[in-house]
Amino acid sequence: MRHYLLFLIAITLFYNCQEQEEKILIPSPNEVLKITEKVANWQIETFEEMGKYRALPSPDKRKKWHNRDKHHELEWTNAALYSGMFELTKVSHYPKYINWLATIGQKNKWQLYNRMYHADDHAVGQLYLSLNQNIRFRRSASIEPTKVRFDSIMKSEKGKEYQWDWCDALFMAPPVWARLAKVTKDSTYLEYMDKQYRMTYEELWDTEEQLFFRDKSYLDKKEKNGEEIFWSRGNGWVFGGLALMLPDLPKNWESKPFYENLFKQLAQTLVKTQRPDGTWSGGVLGDLKDYPIVETSGSSFFAYGIAWGINNGLLDKATYEPVLFKAWNALTKCVNDDGMLGYVQPIGAAPGESFKDYTEVYGIGAFLAAGSELHTYLNKFHPLARDNQYQTFMKDGGWCWYQDPRAIISNGKLLISGLSGQSGDVRLGVYDLKSEKNDSTLTMHKNFQRDDHNVPALYQRPGKSVLAVWAKHGNEKVHHFNISTSNDYLKWGEPKKIEHTYNHKNGVTYMNLYYVKNEGKLYNFFRSGLTFNPSFVTSEDHGETWGNSTHFIANDIKGYQRPYARYYQKDENTVAVSYTDGHPRQYGNNLFYAEFTNGAFFKADGTKIKNLSDGVLRASEGEKVYTGSDTFTKTIVQESVPNSAWTCAMATDKGNNPHLGYTLYLSDSDHRYRIASWNGEKWIDREIAYAGKCLYKVESSYTGLLAFDPEDPTKVYISSDVDPSTGEDLGGVHEIYEATVGAKDDITSIKWKAITSNSNYRNIRPIVVSNEGYKVLLWLNGPWYDYMNYNSNVQGIILEKPDESS
Repeated sequence: MRHYLLFLIAITLFYNCQEQEEKILIPSPNEVLKITEKVANWQIETFEEMGKYRALPSPDKRKKWHNRDKHHELEWTNAALYSGMFELTKVSHYPKYINWLATIGQKNKWQLYNRMYHADDHAVGQLYLSLNQNIRFRRSASIEPTKVRFDSIMKSEKGKEYQWDWCDALFMAPPVWARLAKVTKDSTYLEYMDKQYRMTYEELWDTEEQLFFRDKSYLDKKEKNGEEIFWSRGNGWVFGGLALMLPDLPKNWESKPFYENLFKQLAQTLVKTQRPDGTWSGGVLGDLKDYPIVETSGSSFFAYGIAWGINNGLLDKATYEPVLFKAWNALTKCVNDDGMLGYVQPIGAAPGESFKDYTEVYGIGAFLAAGSELHTYLNKFHPLARDNQYQTFMKDGGWCWYQDPRAIISNGKLLISGLSGQSGDVRLGVYDLKSEKNDSTLTMHKNFQRDDHNVPALYQRPGKSVLAVWAKHGNEKVHHFNISTSNDYLKWGEPKKIEHTYNHKNGVTYMNLYYVKNEGKLYNFFRSGLTFNPSFVTSEDHGETWGNSTHFIANDIKGYQRPYARYYQKDENTVAVSYTDGHPRQYGNNLFYAEFTNGAFFKADGTKIKNLSDGVLRASEGEKVYTGSDTFTKTIVQESVPNSAWTCAMATDKGNNPHLGYTLYLSDSDHRYRIASWNGEKWIDREIAYAGKCLYKVESSYTGLLAFDPEDPTKVYISSDVDPSTGEDLGGVHEIYEATVGAKDDITSIKWKAITSNSNYRNIRPIVVSNEGYKVLLWLNGPWYDYMNYNSNVQGIILEKPDESS
């Protein structure tokens, strides 16, 4: 009778996060990321008062470490949180997560915790090594304290003894040793890890059940049902630790199959022991009636490992996907409205209690890792549908914004240059604007380089043939070019090269094509690898042959710097240029302007600055339009220098007055769009919109960008992932907005209208192209992770068509 009553209790005690087995729901990538970020946000906000929310055992079961004090930031509890938070930084667009982690490391001077040999006190090294391998933190995130500690351990007699005699240790220490071996290219760390790991395996691994005992004191303990006690979180530590460590093991290392097989064996057990509600009991082999309440920390680690295993080809998708989805759906039901993950078992060494309204940082770390890896899984196997509310002019294309023109209209065709983020192909889309159909997408250069900086610039030659010029991102001293042999743009000649000769390892970057009529010269403005500065070559036969390179603008700030220049055809004899001191990651840029005509530089009012023959234009000699912070100073949570400008658009009005669009970096999460307009007498500079978060964390000055209508620069198009007028985070991706911006308008008066909305993927880098009575707005839509990893289509709207009746 007693067992029957317990069974009834087990059936009814499902709380908010339990329910009977039901049809497995496939979550969307956006849903997974949203709730994962919600949990991360809650944890960061409550980090200093973590004791308030801490799960503690019933009073009669508490130990001395069960209290409501804040865990030391270097303890294993927080180290597990950091590991999960770092996994989130790989998939979230929000820079605050990696910045928060970097602050933790800097605050604690990149030290490990107190105990020399104890695995728990090594765990935080996972964070330091992860940050050190991020290009942004390579110089600041020190691995030296970790290396010194581990060197001392290996040299000591005690270090040669058996160290990791409890299964939790296999999460805390081995991934740190393996990653240190990878980072330093020193295999002695890997050898030490392998020796210690196998000692633990030999003592605690049960070959029959394919699970780890928590420690040797559990070798003869039993569950109420007579099965052996295998602690869920203890095995979760092992399983999650393997998922963290396996990517760092050398490909051909003789011991790697041991760890892969161990991972697979644990996974096989998880399939057999998953509960109907999708979780795993606190004691993996215990009966449901003995564990009526769910426990989320072990289940989160299991979900993380399973997702990672499928993503990396170690686990069969058909077998493990249902297990993964059931686990995740159960875990999400344990997240409350504020974002706290409940039902996390308190600190312990065996199956125990869990509570709906209490949590622990390590459980949240496991949940963050699971959500992040599942998001990757869903994008790979169950991606969101492509956005299709607007015309797709070209598939698989992308561009940076320092090559122009990237699209032109010629002979009734819209020509779009692109660079595949999947194959690295240099591509050209040919779209018939009259029939509104895509003629073809041509491959100009197959497998060139996956890098959006390599997209061709286009130029319509006399007779309407077209020149295309492209180059790698500083990897070779060559510009490649080709010329169409017909006006339908589907036939091209043999590719040729502009070879640059100079004594420096860096190659050329960018290409901007503008014809100056009174000189009879076509200019190709680019960045030289010799100086890292804007330079040009010219052609007197519209691109058939090219002359030698000329230094155009020189940096004024110390170091090997790169003023970023945008060019615009102000009139048939003048090329306007707006430029910065350098890269905003390195300097708090000012914004400058100059006009180049007849071999000389001028200000907007016509005042002559200097002749190029008298020497290259120094950056500071140009007309300063915006004053940045003028400093190299930034904090560890600022990937770029605050108050730094970056030019992104240019146009002229009917009076031939220039308008400059640029971005302003305030922080990784706060960019602004600004416009500086010359009214014939002075520059009118104002803020027009919030640009939102950076596109990705390694280039935190990258925004979605803005564009002018080239025939009317009061018509402005922007890309933002926040409300352009208020900066409110809308919880979505970058959308395209339009507005009319007059000389007296600023952010307080401008009314932005959304062109795209509720998009699955980012809409970024708009441009407007106009000619022959046509006007087209284009942007990039699709998954965009960084400049070498994207899968975007060129979408947009035909804004105007010629009046055929006339």
